Amino acid sequence: MTIPANANTNPEKPTPHLLCHHLYRTAVPLLLMCCMVAPAGASALGLSAPQEVAISTELVFREWTGDTTAPEPRVERLGEHHMQAVAEEAGKQAQTRYLAKKFKQAPTAIRKYVDLAWAEAEKRDGIEPELLIAIMQKESSLRPKVQSRYGAQGLMQVVRRWHREKLDRSESLFDPEVNIRVGADILEEYLELAGGSLTKALHKYSGNARGYPNKILNESRKLAQVADQAAVNG
Repeated sequence: MTIPANANTNPEKPTPHLLCHHLYRTAVPLLLMCCMVAPAGASALGLSAPQEVAISTELVFREWTGDTTAPEPRVERLGEHHMQAVAEEAGKQAQTRYLAKKFKQAPTAIRKYVDLAWAEAEKRDGIEPELLIAIMQKESSLRPKVQSRYGAQGLMQVVRRWHREKLDRSESLFDPEVNIRVGADILEEYLELAGGSLTKALHKYSGNARGYPNKILNESRKLAQVADQAAVNG
């Protein structure tokens, strides 16, 4: 459940584990690429005539002899963005399986919520998709049509009367896309007011519920581990 914003908060540094997780996700695709390029570079040594050697469907190197300086290996179609996309897709699939099993729901529905969380997190600094998914788990058990007696609605249990400026009159908080967008907007607002402190932002999001931040952060870490392990294994 969310409550109105209050600017009376003290600044804190962002939570370290989210920074580490972001660096880890950036490093995984680069490491995978190095594993592919290094053996190819080694095999290129010692050839006697100019020729093209297809190392894979993605990499092509030209060998040179004599005094001519050999050009740098040319990477074709296989770059950081491609590897990042592969890692992200593996992570999304793993999170979908984990959540579908945990909440006994259809993977197709869960995948939609996962995709929406990743899309909204990508637009914002300091908010990881796992954080949004963890809030959805805690608030609604991933049920998009649930409503509390206080009027909190949907996956992230947003109270419309407190956040009317964040959505159009025609939009429904029972629509997962609308709900996750507005919920992410609220969390981003609270995070800014809290000076980057996720603990304070989550405490405010919950209406000062005791122990709420730790539960969300712990589940967020679990979801991140699920995704990262899948990226490495994939």
